[in-house]
Amino acid sequence: MVNILLLVLVVSSFCASDRVITESRPDPVPNENGRGLLVTYIANEGVLVSSGDKQVLIDGLHREYKPAYAFPPPDLLRSLESAASPYSKIDLILVTHIHGDHFHPLSVGLHLQNNPKARLVSSEQIAEGVKKEFGGFSTIESRIERVAHEWKRKVALNVSGINLKGLGLKHSGANFSWIQNLGYVVELNGAKILHIGDADMTEENFSSLGLVEEKIDVAFIPYWFLLSNTGRAIVQNHIRPKQVIAVHISPAEAAQVAEQVKLAYPGALTFTKILETTPVPFNIFHPPFTIPS
Repeated sequence: MVNILLLVLVVSSFCASDRVITESRPDPVPNENGRGLLVTYIANEGVLVSSGDKQVLIDGLHREYKPAYAFPPPDLLRSLESAASPYSKIDLILVTHIHGDHFHPLSVGLHLQNNPKARLVSSEQIAEGVKKEFGGFSTIESRIERVAHEWKRKVALNVSGINLKGLGLKHSGANFSWIQNLGYVVELNGAKILHIGDADMTEENFSSLGLVEEKIDVAFIPYWFLLSNTGRAIVQNHIRPKQVIAVHISPAEAAQVAEQVKLAYPGALTFTKILETTPVPFNIFHPPFTIPS
């Protein structure tokens, strides 16, 4: 009987998914050089990325906006805004743009107020949005780094001991040409991650930024890039990440989109479940490959 039980436990350990839905997140998984990332899906394009003693939250502080967009449920939102454990160790908050499925000024202000170590890096539009809506702005203003948004321009920064670059990208859609959409390249423990917000899906938007030379390890890409010939070409020719994670997937279409991405861009992961966690050891990244046309 004991032998049977041991066999069941061993088989179960091999069959378990490598992605865990949990709020008590495991540690990053290192390779032989001690490098590794832990990526946790918050909602929509919101992700929490950690490595070593550094944590970066990107587009994770927003509230319910429209039915088509995933948002942090009430318990998670309270934890984020109050900087309760395990969100009390966030070093850096990045926001790509002001749309409500990526950003809420009160959520950002509350986290900064409740987490004295956290700093915000974003555009003038985001900083002014927090200033206008958050009553305690004067108490957090010194921890806000404003990045001038200039199309095709890359700005290098070091904030909270983290090297990053702000990328001046156009937002998708002619009616949103006024939106300051900032992408980010963030370096954590030797690994580089890319987040592009809702960047316009055109070659001109990416061709001058030199992202291939950045040697991106993990790129968070809106799923529609991966379902389009144009978008896949941009990812392959102008970003060339080792691992792609598809984001901005509507809850109502999660299963369908996940299957479409799997077929269109083999090797890509999809984030659809709140607090889905993916430990990424760098020695198992997918190598660059030719994607279907």
